[in-house]
Amino acid sequence: MRKISLENTQAAGKKTIKEVNQKLILNLIREHQPISRVEISNRTELQRSTVTIITERLLNENWVYEGESGPSNTNGGGRRPRNMYLNPDKQHVLGVEVGREQTILAVADLNGKILSRKLTETKRDASVFFPALAKAIKSYARESRLRTGVEVTGVGIGLGGYIEKATGRIIAAENFGWMDVPAGDLLRKSLDLPLYFENNAKLAAFAEIWFGREKGRRNFIYISTRDGLGTGVIINGEIYNGARDGAAEFGHFALFPYGERCACGNYGCWEVYASDMATVRRYLQMSKSTENASDHSPDINISHLIQRARQADDAAKKALQGTAEYLGLGIANLVFGFNPEAVLIGDSLMEAWDIIAEIIHTTVRSRVPSYYLEGLEIIPSSIKESHSLLGAIALTLAHDFSISRNL
Repeated sequence: MRKISLENTQAAGKKTIKEVNQKLILNLIREHQPISRVEISNRTELQRSTVTIITERLLNENWVYEGESGPSNTNGGGRRPRNMYLNPDKQHVLGVEVGREQTILAVADLNGKILSRKLTETKRDASVFFPALAKAIKSYARESRLRTGVEVTGVGIGLGGYIEKATGRIIAAENFGWMDVPAGDLLRKSLDLPLYFENNAKLAAFAEIWFGREKGRRNFIYISTRDGLGTGVIINGEIYNGARDGAAEFGHFALFPYGERCACGNYGCWEVYASDMATVRRYLQMSKSTENASDHSPDINISHLIQRARQADDAAKKALQGTAEYLGLGIANLVFGFNPEAVLIGDSLMEAWDIIAEIIHTTVRSRVPSYYLEGLEIIPSSIKESHSLLGAIALTLAHDFSISRNL
């Protein structure tokens, strides 16, 4: 369970302690269901009487329900404890992932299970897109309530680029063509639901904590190569945002200071060499110089490219291998900077892991001393769904389950 930082906690009155303990138990039930009151007491080190009072309150408020009995906790048999389960339909949440080409909306229950989803086009004109998105969210939440009978109580929204979390203002999203866009204000004009904002790559990392195999890890880095190159850094189990929400924009550190120009205006940024867009661009350049190039269409995407690499398209394979080397160079810098337990790579490059993995590992090993690499894993994400979408869902759920103030 996540611990409370005493330096980052308000003076705890009776109400605060009550709320913290209730969230602590509710989250424990969510993570370990089915679970008995005895086990809750053992795991939290709260008195059994306190656990009984809180679980009764959660039952009365319909947050949890009792199910089948667990095994007896005494050698002589004794009364079998009743197990507690989270009520997934106490309320629902809505997650939104805003991508360059399309935006995904999804309704999920309290277990994070996606119940329905829909797609909408991402318009380039932010002044048109965000009011339209607000209407789509409002309509979709209403449709979900009519279909399920359960209210949608909050919306998590993943955005590209450098954003201001509290307001939802997009400070800079060069790959979208958006600068200083008051996205949160545009959405709130039509919505009265609570809105929670975060950068897409950071949400993908958060999804790994909430839903993936990284639940036990406290320090890792997630790399997203879609819509540019973004990173989510998890330190001590929480998203690292820096002083003004702009931390971990490693797609814009200079891999080659005098290299190609980036959309941000600088030169040699990591994303110019290791993003999906860079991989496709490299492939098209290679194909044009090859006499037997099968298709020079600029409409090709990274999934098409990976498929071609598997069909013995040499240019496609070389483009992916080039990206693998550039990823390794950037990861080496991250390893020196953060000393993480793991580096995870998500999005479409997971499909090409057998092509790129060894090159990434070899490149990192050639740049980083072995003593720095002890225990480090560089692996594909375990999540097969839309990573940032799940992160947006998790962000919304966390406001009911987490005791962290860093949300």
